[in-house]
Amino acid sequence: MNRVILSFLVAVCLFFSTAAVRAEDVQIPSVNLQKEIHLQLLEIAVANFDKSYTRQYMRLKNSRSTPDYGLELALSYLMVKRFRDNFAGVSWENTQNLSFRKQDNAFTVKDVEAYEESVRNGTLEQKLTMLRPKIPNYISYRREMLEQLKGSATEAEPYPFRLLKEGSRGEDVDSLKLFMQEQGYLDKYSPINGEFDFELTEAVKNYQFDKGLKPDGMVGRLTYDLIFKTHESKAVSIARTMIRMNHPGLYGGESYVFVNIPKMEMNVYSGRKSVLQSNVVVGRTDRQTPRLSSRIDNVILNPSWTAPVTVSEKDYLPMLRKDRFYLAKKGITIYLAGEEVDPSELTQEDLTADGFKKFRIVQRPGNNNAMGRYKFNFPNKESIFLHSTNSPGKFRNASRMYSSGCVRVQKSNELAKYLLRDELSPDKVDKIIESERTTWLKLEHKVPIYLAYWTSYIAENGKVYYLPDIYSLDVPDSRLPPDLLNLFK
Repeated sequence: MNRVILSFLVAVCLFFSTAAVRAEDVQIPSVNLQKEIHLQLLEIAVANFDKSYTRQYMRLKNSRSTPDYGLELALSYLMVKRFRDNFAGVSWENTQNLSFRKQDNAFTVKDVEAYEESVRNGTLEQKLTMLRPKIPNYISYRREMLEQLKGSATEAEPYPFRLLKEGSRGEDVDSLKLFMQEQGYLDKYSPINGEFDFELTEAVKNYQFDKGLKPDGMVGRLTYDLIFKTHESKAVSIARTMIRMNHPGLYGGESYVFVNIPKMEMNVYSGRKSVLQSNVVVGRTDRQTPRLSSRIDNVILNPSWTAPVTVSEKDYLPMLRKDRFYLAKKGITIYLAGEEVDPSELTQEDLTADGFKKFRIVQRPGNNNAMGRYKFNFPNKESIFLHSTNSPGKFRNASRMYSSGCVRVQKSNELAKYLLRDELSPDKVDKIIESERTTWLKLEHKVPIYLAYWTSYIAENGKVYYLPDIYSLDVPDSRLPPDLLNLFK
């Protein structure tokens, strides 16, 4: 290959500092190692946060029977390696949001020569193994991604969303029945008559149970989104989960608190096993729970509550304009410069957006307190924390997106006793709670906490679960290039 052709190849792919490498001379590793390079590049391409990986994967596949194949294989390996190497320095928040800085994929002749040397001396296999995400069941995730790319199972034809439950009627119900029949949850002889009957209710319950949703027999937003999740979007979800899961802090021996926001669930892990599991309430769509990591450094028993500015302005101010004693009825006090304010003395100017900013809104401890009886603090720029609640009924709902960003924990009593086990006995915790005295307790050993965004996962029993993309973080990237999908059909 002459220098002009090589220069052109480099220009349309990635570039070299010189044209001293002949593409057809680049050494090709064994078939198994070629496959590993293909698959690791494909995983990053399907995650779909940077189109350059898809373009390189297509070039790699299209060059398979050409003299350029060895060079494209080397470039693919180098792209994967650079991504994995750079990934180690990416924050938890940016990993969960898949917010990665655009990579400089400019490689030199020395980079290719180092790759060739690893092929010759037999170390490429070890290097590729080290580049794999360090997650449990990694091969199972890869296999599931490939199955979804093949997309052999039938997909349901979506209807415009509306809540369907027993007693509902219409063509939408027939679409649902057909889907449940195809999936084996509804008898194939069940009449397609537009009626949401008891038999369909039981079928929906069984489907929900199998998919990890609350089996209430109603097709609300979460169940609807799961039914009509395409193979394509599932493949993207799995590929993104492999990236989001790849964090060393999750698989060591240290105990930590883990909240998967889309699953609306908290787990406490110790020795890589869950020792406490709890439903949680997360932020609603317009006030999302941020993806972050930190360390819980203190627990407050019987906390008072100071309303955040957003809650004060958006929730309380409109109610005070209607009833100046609205907050007082809820045991909430208004303060100005440390002094309690009589609600009857609030002026019209005080009840404007600008005028209200000077006040501090505080709710005293007790059963009516919005924090409940427990608050778990950890440093973060979003002022987010975990807490209990005075509205436990929300934990029974399938969709639990009600908060203003903080995370409400159903088993907050159990969480407090676990975190405080080195500081206080369980009985002592109960006595402080009964006293209603606000007590701030510093943890001797700070406990890591991770707020994650995993829209799929594979359980220990090998079962694959897909979760709704509740904040639509992945929706813009859920469609893959048709040329890429066509390779697997």
